[in-house]
Amino acid sequence: MINVHDLISNSRMFKKFQVDELLFCEYKCPIEQKELSLWSHTNGFLYVISGKKKYKTMRGEYMAEEGHALLIKKGANIVEQYYEKVYCMLVIFVPDDFIKSVIEKYKIEFVKNKNKFDSDKIIYLNLDEILSTYFMSIFSYFPKPDPPPKNLLKLKFEELILNLISNNNNPEAAEYFKEIFTSNKVSIKEIMEENFPFNLRLDEYARLCCRSLSSFKREFQNIFGVSPGKWLTQKRLEHAKYLIEYSSKTMDEIIFYSGFKNQSHFIKVFKEKFGTTPSRFKRKSEAINH
Repeated sequence: MINVHDLISNSRMFKKFQVDELLFCEYKCPIEQKELSLWSHTNGFLYVISGKKKYKTMRGEYMAEEGHALLIKKGANIVEQYYEKVYCMLVIFVPDDFIKSVIEKYKIEFVKNKNKFDSDKIIYLNLDEILSTYFMSIFSYFPKPDPPPKNLLKLKFEELILNLISNNNNPEAAEYFKEIFTSNKVSIKEIMEENFPFNLRLDEYARLCCRSLSSFKREFQNIFGVSPGKWLTQKRLEHAKYLIEYSSKTMDEIIFYSGFKNQSHFIKVFKEKFGTTPSRFKRKSEAINH
């Protein structure tokens, strides 16, 4: 799977400004696949200039079109691409540690919110005049021959976090920042439950959880009582079974949406688990439902 942050950070094909893990980029999608899986170990903020994409999580689908702004939490998503118009956006990557540092630096006190948010991995941002002006101010740097000073860039990253927390128009984003600030560690359980259907390597899951691979494996075993590999296989098989029973997806789509590497591996482990091939199981399910 492609780590979008690392793709942009290590490539010369994008206009970008970077300070450590903090990254501003004018992004025009170079990938021509109709549907693909992407991930990032840091949070991303998108402001769409032209074109559209659809971002898919386990819980929902989110269209990103011209004039939309979104917060995409660290993790993986499936992206469906459209080609009527070139997709161009401003993308801003901000890791958890930086968000915590801004809250500490400015001694921010969060407003108590009566609403309880059960947020998905993607949050639409409400664009008011201040936030719209902020995004356009970032774009104004790209045509200039020299990059802005790094200390100014850091202030612009801080400005984004402060805007979203202090502005009552985006309470869901503010609540997410509060969760980041009050958590001592990234929750392995939450990360895995939200991202198991994506074909990430174990070291990539460990990076997403802000652990070394050895710490990740040890803590995972303590939490779930099995190894990460066994747990992932079982979760993906149950997810694939659900999709076969209750969706109209083709077998290739089910394999893709369940995080399996290839068809032969999927058929082998599915038969070991359920005693029949996926195709036979699908035919049987269709017969029962009709």
